Amino acid sequence: MDLATVNAKIKGNHLLIETTLQLEKDFLTVGINFDIAKPVMDYKHLFSFTTNLVNALNEQDPKRIINLLYRIDLSEEKVQAEMQISTLTFSELLAELIVKRELQKVILKNYYSNPENQ
Repeated sequence: MDLATVNAKIKGNHLLIETTLQLEKDFLTVGINFDIAKPVMDYKHLFSFTTNLVNALNEQDPKRIINLLYRIDLSEEKVQAEMQISTLTFSELLAELIVKRELQKVILKNYYSNPENQ
């Protein structure tokens, strides 16, 4: 995928929409309803919603966070390493890592589903 295509997708919010759908799918597989109001207009709103959800989840059922991390392929070691260098709260950092990982999955999926990249 060339830079022009990436820029066009970002401008068209395609990556934001697909990332939101990926988050909904992966949260639901561990029994968590990712019920964000649509349309999601920017990543800041998506990070904020995810932070609030992670914070509530951390207070109510922290084991589900571990299940979610496993589901989205985000290692506990990576989270712990990032915690050592970050100034964010635990929930903010975890939300950021989760959204970025889901965005990465969307970008890779789009890249490899394009026949030009095969």
